[in-house]
Amino acid sequence: MSGSGIWWVGLTLLVLAVFPFLLYVFFSLVVLERKSQGLIDDLKSSKAFEIQSVKDQSVNEDTVRNTMRNRYGYKRFLWPVTLLVVLNLVGFSILWDIINIHFYVPSAVVGFLHPRIFLIAAELSMMAFLGVTVLNYATMLRRLFLWDLTTQVFWNAMQRTWTAVIVASVLATSSAFLLPAVTEDKTKSISAHILFFGVGFITNDLILWIIDRTRSYFQIQRAAVIELPLSLIQGVNIWHENRLDEEGVENVQNLATCDIIDLAIATRYELRTLLDWVDQAILIHRMGQKATDLRDKGFISGAIDMAWGSPENSNGDTKLSEQIAKTLNVEAIYVSTLMNSLYEDEQVRNLWILWQSDLKTIEQKPPVAQDKPPTT
Repeated sequence: MSGSGIWWVGLTLLVLAVFPFLLYVFFSLVVLERKSQGLIDDLKSSKAFEIQSVKDQSVNEDTVRNTMRNRYGYKRFLWPVTLLVVLNLVGFSILWDIINIHFYVPSAVVGFLHPRIFLIAAELSMMAFLGVTVLNYATMLRRLFLWDLTTQVFWNAMQRTWTAVIVASVLATSSAFLLPAVTEDKTKSISAHILFFGVGFITNDLILWIIDRTRSYFQIQRAAVIELPLSLIQGVNIWHENRLDEEGVENVQNLATCDIIDLAIATRYELRTLLDWVDQAILIHRMGQKATDLRDKGFISGAIDMAWGSPENSNGDTKLSEQIAKTLNVEAIYVSTLMNSLYEDEQVRNLWILWQSDLKTIEQKPPVAQDKPPTT
């Protein structure tokens, strides 16, 4: 190959190394304003600014814009983006030297930046680095497409990168028989490279597996705390779970007690979608698995439905609460008490107002008996 080719390879790798910085610049200059305006339009159409509890927090269009600028400003992104780029520069410089000694100067004792002996030892680890970089960049592009690029994306990418390299280095060192294969047997060499490239995609799973095996070996028991997973929420898939986890919403209890306006600002999800999730989460948080049983049988899907059907909102009518109690095989008094509690809950009332925002007339008060229940 021509000598100039290696420099074109180096330029390409340099662009790949600084790709996170280029991505953030594009997001900041092109996407952020559209994201801010879209959120404001969503909040205005849902009458969110007219709710008293929101007014009490002085939340309006200006505060939303300022919050967005602060949340996505360069000061917050400076460290995660810079550190990730530096980490990439180190990794891609090693890859550049490995490509050089393999395809351009096979007899070289020293690459451009690193000695040959180091490059041979680091080759499999760099395959893991390449694999995790592909995963990181695919994730970043997906989040950019969704207008949802956050600092956590870059912190997670950095954490995955160094973790993948460390795990791959340990595996390569402990499997010493693979190292001679890199130079002696081409078939084994290709297999080893593919295997370590895949390590970059499953690093977190490997770590969890190692932790479980270690606990099992040393018979370490961890106190179990029952937590209701977000997978119980209808409409929440694994991508949604990972995104909500970035905002500290790790389970149903976190979602049921979250600040829905703040969550709408932090994520790219439509307000109406978040309303439905929080509505379900409140009921599941109060009732546990029984709430999903009611949903599956077509009775009740969320806290708003329970509040609407409460005896307190139905002039003392307990037919619905008795039917629910019969279905769940529990005492009717417990069900009616829960329904009345949800009816009086301020967060449920705010959800009710936001959910009905598409109606021509909206009164900022709890639902009354003659109101038609919203479909959730």
